[in-house]
Amino acid sequence: MISTVKTELQGEKVRFTPLHIENIYKHFAWNNDPELNMLDSEVPYMEETFGEFKRRFEEMLAHPAPDSQDFEVHVLDGTLIGVAEITHISEHNRHCTLSLTICDRDYWGKGYGRDAMRVLLDYCFDTLKMHSVLAEAFDYNDAWKRLVEGMGFTKDGTLREYLYRNGRYWDKHIYTILASEYRAA
Repeated sequence: MISTVKTELQGEKVRFTPLHIENIYKHFAWNNDPELNMLDSEVPYMEETFGEFKRRFEEMLAHPAPDSQDFEVHVLDGTLIGVAEITHISEHNRHCTLSLTICDRDYWGKGYGRDAMRVLLDYCFDTLKMHSVLAEAFDYNDAWKRLVEGMGFTKDGTLREYLYRNGRYWDKHIYTILASEYRAA
C-alpha cells in the first residue's frame, strides 16, 4: 500500500509538499475556477460551497486513497502555485497515472510546469520504482499536450469524443513514458 507522501520533493524552480489544511482557501478558490476545472477535470464544473469543499478536503487528508499521492506545488520561496497527483499506483504492475495543474496563472508559460513534471517523473521512476507512467490530455488543452510530448511521452491512443464540454464532444489522448525512455532522454 502506498502511503501519503511525507517528504518534500524539489526541482530547480518548484518544491512539492503534502497537502496542507492551512492552504484550504487557495485550494477552494482553484476548485471553484471554471477554467481550471475545464483543463483538468472530467467532472462538469459546479460551484461548491466552502463548507462542502472543507468536508471533502479534510476527508481526503484524513483518509487518503491507498493508491494515490497528492501534492501541493510551491515555488522555492514557498508560494503555492498548483497541485499534482499520482493515482492508480500499482506496485505489482509498476505503473501509475500523473496529473499536474499550475493553478496560478502568473506562473504559466515560465517553465514551472516543466520543472514540476520532471520532479514528478523522477519521483515515479526513482522512488516509487514505476516501469511506466501514464498521462491523459483533453484535446483542447494544448499546453498540457505540449508539456507531456516535450517530456518524451508517447501518444498511445485516443478516446474519441470522450468528453462533452461547451456544446461539443472532445477527444481524450492517452500518453505513456517508460522508465527506460525517460532515463535515455
